[in-house]
Amino acid sequence: MKNKELFDHTVKILVNAYLDNSLVQGNCHACAVGNIIAANMHLKYDKNLKWIGKQVAWPQVFVTVSFEIAQVRRPWNYSGPAKEQINATGYTWQELARIEYAFERARFAKTQEERMFNGLMAVIEVLSQIHEMDETTKIATQGLFTKD
Repeated sequence: MKNKELFDHTVKILVNAYLDNSLVQGNCHACAVGNIIAANMHLKYDKNLKWIGKQVAWPQVFVTVSFEIAQVRRPWNYSGPAKEQINATGYTWQELARIEYAFERARFAKTQEERMFNGLMAVIEVLSQIHEMDETTKIATQGLFTKD
């Protein structure tokens, strides 16, 4: 596996966000990428799941438009606060864009809970490709996303 430490750290962030209900599609502060950035930059959330004391900048580089499920990429904006937020994760902007697109496009489910779960399973699939992990590890990782 490529960069097991980064993979484990990212999965821990996503498991915590999922179990704490601080994971929300369509919210740049609290989506999969938003949670990964917030955790790596030690940002806290307010009651509306917005970052406290920091403006969200990474969507200037890439963002998935939820009503179209299309991704807009603007690599020329990869600078300043957007670059700082993206670089804090250990992933390239292109890798984060793949993670975000996988999470956001998993919209078609009966409940919000199912959408979040489906989105996370899609993210694990992308992470398995980025980190070149084997099928056994991927399946075991997917099993971490269970609520009691």
